[in-house]
Parts: sequence; C-alpha cells; structure tokens
Amino acid sequence: MLPEYFEFSLPTKLIYGIGIIGNISDTVKPFGKRKAILVTDEILVETGLVDKVKAGFKKTPIKIAGTFDQVPPNSTIDTVENCAAMAKQKGCDMVIGVGGGSVIDTAKVANLLMVKGGALKDHMGAYLLSSDDRLLPSILIPTTAGTGSEVTKVAVIADPENDVKLPFAEEQFLPQLAILDPALTTSLPGKLTAATGMDALTHAIEAYVDKEWSPASDALALHAVALISGNILQACAKPDDLEARGAMLAGSFLAGVAFSHSMVGMTHGIAHALGGVYHIPHGLANALILPEVMAYNLEAKVDRYADIAFAMGISYPQVIHHGRSLLHSNRLDLPTKLANLSGVDSLKEYINTGSHRARGMLASAIGSFGFIDAWVRKQAAVAAVEKVHTLNRQLAHLTGIPLNLKDAGVSDGLEKIEQVATTAMEDGSMLYNPVEPERDAVIAIIRKAYHTKAKPLPVSRDELRPRTSRREDKQITEVFKDSEMLYDILINFYELLKAHPEIGPKLAQSDLCVQFRYKNPTGIITIDAAGDDIKILKGEYDGSPEVTLTMNADFAHRFWHGKANLVTALTRRQVAAKGNVPRTIKLLPILKPSYDLYPKFLTEKGLGNLVLR
Repeated sequence: MLPEYFEFSLPTKLIYGIGIIGNISDTVKPFGKRKAILVTDEILVETGLVDKVKAGFKKTPIKIAGTFDQVPPNSTIDTVENCAAMAKQKGCDMVIGVGGGSVIDTAKVANLLMVKGGALKDHMGAYLLSSDDRLLPSILIPTTAGTGSEVTKVAVIADPENDVKLPFAEEQFLPQLAILDPALTTSLPGKLTAATGMDALTHAIEAYVDKEWSPASDALALHAVALISGNILQACAKPDDLEARGAMLAGSFLAGVAFSHSMVGMTHGIAHALGGVYHIPHGLANALILPEVMAYNLEAKVDRYADIAFAMGISYPQVIHHGRSLLHSNRLDLPTKLANLSGVDSLKEYINTGSHRARGMLASAIGSFGFIDAWVRKQAAVAAVEKVHTLNRQLAHLTGIPLNLKDAGVSDGLEKIEQVATTAMEDGSMLYNPVEPERDAVIAIIRKAYHTKAKPLPVSRDELRPRTSRREDKQITEVFKDSEMLYDILINFYELLKAHPEIGPKLAQSDLCVQFRYKNPTGIITIDAAGDDIKILKGEYDGSPEVTLTMNADFAHRFWHGKANLVTALTRRQVAAKGNVPRTIKLLPILKPSYDLYPKFLTEKGLGNLVLR
C-alpha cells in the first residue's frame, strides 16, 4: 500500500571518502571564486580538524575570509546573530559549516539572517521563503554522525530566556554540497559518538513509523537502522576504525534524508522539551526517551517495529509461507527442531520472558511451523524495543553515557516536569507521531526515564569485530619531477607489460588503442594494440585512439600500485575519459598482475623511495 501523496527531492550533492577533504578542488570548482565564512566551534579548532579543512580549501578558488568558532553545544539566538554579523563584516558570499548539529544549524540560520536581515525571531517557522528566494551557497561538513543536518531542511536554535528551542524549516537550508569524511570524526569522544549515534538511530526509527512515511523514506530509514545499529558499538569501542566511522556517517546521512521527508515524532518532541527546559544534550535525550516512545507506539505499528527489528539483526519470519516451505522440504534447522521438541506453549512462554536475542531466535523457530504470524511479529517488535534498551546499556559500559535523566543532569527531582510536558505537547514533532500523544503519557515517559535503574552492560567479543581501520597510505605527491622523468618511468614500464608472458598476449588480443594524457607534469603516451604488434608511442599520435584518458600523473602512480580505483576516479572526475570507456574498463582484470610488477620495477630502477607502502 502507498500513501495517498508523497514527495521526494535531494538537491544536495554529497561526496564521501576517507581523507577526501584533502582532495576537493574538482568538486568545488563550479562554485568559482568565493569568500566564505567558516562556522565551527572552539573544540574543533583545538583538535586541528579546522586546519585540515582549511588546508583542503587552500587548493580551491574559495577563500576562507573569516572563522566563527563560538558555537556552543546548543546554539542560541545570540550565536546566530553574531555569526551573521561577522560574515557581513568580512564581505562573505558563501557559508561553510564544519562541526556537529549545533554548528551546522547555526550555519544554516546565519545564512538566512545574512540574506534577509531583521531579527532572528521574525524568521522562525516553516517555509516562509518563497521559491524565488535564494540564500548564499553553502557547503556543510559534519564531524559527528548523528544529526544528518547536512542534508536536512530544518534547524533548531535555543532561546535561553524562554527555555525553548526555536524551529526553522526552509527548502533553501539544503546545501549545494555536503562532504562526509570519516577521518574527521575519529577524535569525537566516546560519549558524543554514542549520543549522536543514538540521535541518528532515533531519526531513522521515527522516520519509518511516523504518519508521513513514503516508499523513499522507508527504504532510506531501514538501511540507516542497519548501518547505525550494526556499527555504533564498534565506533565507540574502536574510535579509529574508519570503516565503522564511515558506516555511522552514511547511516546518519540516510536517516537525515529519511526524516526530512517523513518527519520525526514523539521522541523528538520530548527531547526538544528536555533540551529547552533542562538543557539535556539532544542526542542523549533521544537515546533515553526512544525505547519508551517505541513501547508507547508499539500496538499501533507492530509490523513496522518488526521491520526495524529485522534491520537491527533480530531474525523472524516475514510471512508464514516461508516457514511452511521449510517444513514441507524437511530442512529443519536446530532452533526449529528445538521448537518441535519443546512444545509451542512452553516456547511462547520462554520468548515472552526472554531477552531480545532469545525472542529473535525462537520467534523464527516458531514461525517455521506456520503458526500465527501476527504473534511472531509482535515478539519481534517487542524485541526491537529491548534491543534499543540493550544498546543504551552497552554504550554506557563503553563510554559512560548516563542511563537515566537524573544522571543526565535533571537535578531538581523533576520539579519542572509540568513545564517539560507543556513544551513537548506544543512541539511540532508531536503532529507526526503514529499515536496521538497524551499529556499524561508524556509525563509517565519522562518519569520512567528519570527513575530507571538500568545498569551498564558489557559488550561481548561477538558483538565487536577486528578493527578494519583503513587509513590512507601516506601520500607521495609530485612523483614525477618533470616530463622526462615521467616518460622514462612509464614508457619503460609499459614496455615491460608488453613483454610480460601473461599480460602482453592479452593486451594484444584486446585490439585497443588507448592514449594517456598526463598533467603535472605533462606527457602523452599511447598504447596501440590495434595492429599486428603492440606499440608504445611517446607524444602526439597521428591516429585516432579508441579511448583517451586524462589524469594527473600522481594518479597514474597510485593506479599502477593498485591503490586507485579507475571507476571511482571517473565518478570523482579525477580521470576524464573520451571514447569507448566500457571496453577499456574490461582491461582492468588483465592488468591486475601489474600492481605487483610496478613496485618491483621502481625498486630495480633505484626508485624504491617512490614505492607506496
């Protein structure tokens, strides 16, 4: 079934890559010459991350004209107004945000204020700009994997005088470019990694169960749930695991796109209120409230929470047909045999009182017999709630995040609970919750999150994996000092490939004529295998190559080491290709042995210092 109406758009270009901030010149070239205000916070300046970003932009036409680094964890009206004032004073015509959600929200709203002027409160609301209104071009670079703010059209700014958070929503908040670089997230402390990660998980789960769901947001939300729940423990336990960090960034981005289209719900409504009244960090507030709201909504959205359980790795049968097919084939696995021996009633009793792991395994076993699928899915949905509780406890063990509101900073015994409830009930997020929020329920959820006695839970070895950190090899730049050196190395290497007993004959059979045009330094080399013999030609070529590949000479050096992917390079515009590109790409398997030959070749020429380790 589809909703009666839905929309989907994503005008933002997004690029991802480990260490990619150092190689953005081609990506930002369309912006032309700009003077940018860089919005960030003092901590990121101290860690050196801001210097890395600035170094990346030094190779581009974009000049960082000023740096505003006074963004607090919860940005305020004064913060935004001061940021906009500095940008105007510096004559900036671009905004670059580098940081977490507070920084990126500040960059968005400061951009609005720079263009529209006036008081910030005049712009509070949703979609007040017309389709003809334009903000300054922006580039957003998240250093946390949580808010997804780099691809959302919303921003939240605190109003400390009134203990509320001001919501802003404009299509024009979406940046022209978002840059995801996992290497910029490794210095994020464990508590922040946990809290921002749970923030992203909340976005994904609420996007999937809320009223304004759509096929597009559903697909993005479920994949985000899988990425985040499958990597958050690893990212906290092994902070320098760039694969886990990258998965968290990607999950946060997908969740951000999802909730931009389907919105969030009751968890966010309460979390916003806790942030406004008690100044509880947003991600932490979401983490503590999420499982309680899931339980509140569960009966109305059993199937959707069951889907979430599946995305989090809790197994269960999707339809009875699968179980019947398995039964008829007599291919019963061990859990099914256990189910057969133990009896359905005793198994149901075990699942109802067991952990989410037991629920997942034995719910699947019962489902294999084709018993009531609705009951099985209900157990999976309940297991999803338990899984979130468990994640919070495991994150507390790994990072020390608090497990109740008292430890999170509510020090007055919930004296202001009525104010929190009132603020929550007035929050726009409540409109999208699948179950109509009731004030008494909000108060009950807050009290439960305050009084819970949950304890940290150790993480087993099975729930972590060996670190898969994949830091970039140390870059050797300007490998070829001049054209003469380039020709000397590459022509001789290509002659080696031509003579190789495995590579040479296959190149000859390709019947291809490929020309390489190098830059920095300049050089042209053509490998012509279209005739009776392979020819390696230097300089301009009289014929018509079937394919011409243009690239920096340094890229060619990395490619022949097997450390650069040609297909990815084409997508990233690192290589320009003219002609029959698919035929050329089919040569890649033939060239694989050359990746071992090239380092040996360099070493034999006395150039071992150029070998990439």
